[in-house]
Amino acid sequence: MINKNEITSMSPHFEDDVIGMLKQRGKKTLPSEGVVTAAVLVPLFFKNGRVHVLLTKRSDHVEHHKGEISFPGGKLDSTDADFLSCALRETTEEIGVEPRDVRILGELDDFYTVATGFLVVPFVGIIPYPYDFHTSPREIDRLLGVPFEVFFDPARRSEDVWNIYGKQVEVISYKWCQYNIWGATARILKHFADILSDRRGLIT
Repeated sequence: MINKNEITSMSPHFEDDVIGMLKQRGKKTLPSEGVVTAAVLVPLFFKNGRVHVLLTKRSDHVEHHKGEISFPGGKLDSTDADFLSCALRETTEEIGVEPRDVRILGELDDFYTVATGFLVVPFVGIIPYPYDFHTSPREIDRLLGVPFEVFFDPARRSEDVWNIYGKQVEVISYKWCQYNIWGATARILKHFADILSDRRGLIT
C-alpha cells in the first residue's frame, strides 16, 4: 500500500537515460481496426532511492477487469486529442494525478489484452511522490507501490499457456506480496524490464 509519509530521492540520470532508451528503439504498433482502443500510464516514482511503479487494484464495480491489478488508464474517448491525452485524463479521473504533474519519458509497444481484446497503448511517466492521491471509489479499490526490481526477478514470474476462446495464449504473471499481477499489465511490465535490463543499475 502507498505510504504518503515516505521520503523520496531520485537518480539524477534516471529520467534522461530512460528517455534515451525509449527513443532509440522502434515502437511496435498493432492494428486498431475492429477493437476497442485504450491508453494507460506506467507511473514511476522514487521512494527511499528506489524506483517503484504505481499500480491500481480495480474495484468490483467496473465493467471490465474487475479486481485485477492494472495501470491507470482506459478507453479512448471522442474528446481525447490523442492516446497520450487519454492516458493522462484517465489517470486524473482514476487516481487524481494531474497531467501537469506527470513527466512523460516515452512510449512502450502496443499490446492486446488477453481476455477482452482491447488494444492498449502504454506511456511511461514520472510522478511526484509523496502525492495527494484521490482515487475514484467506483473504479479503484486501492493503490499499490511495487518496487520495480520485482519485474527483474524470474523467481517471481510465471509463464503459462491458457486456452482462451479456442486459442492458445501465453499468459505472464508476477507474484508480489498477496497480489497476482497478470495479463497485459504483466506483459507491459516485462517488456519495460527487458528494455531496461542492460541498465538495471538505474533501478536497483
